[in-house]
Amino acid sequence: MLVHYWWEGKSVQPLWKIVWRCFKELKIELPFNPGIPLLGICPKGKKSLYQKDICTHMFIAALITIAKIWNQPKCPSMDDWIKKM
Repeated sequence: MLVHYWWEGKSVQPLWKIVWRCFKELKIELPFNPGIPLLGICPKGKKSLYQKDICTHMFIAALITIAKIWNQPKCPSMDDWIKKM
């Protein structure tokens, strides 16, 4: 199942945790939920337009990074993800 690989796979979980850690540093509170980055579902009234733009860019960079390492056994590094942003 694709959702399993994109969200729950042991090779991508460390990357998603890094993404959420960056949100906390930016004072953006989001629930750790696969619907947010994978489906673009955003909690109502939670974020300003500025925060939505930041989140969108971070999610796209993470998804592109995951797609590039699709058949590799390791998780992408934080540097790979930041370069995509």
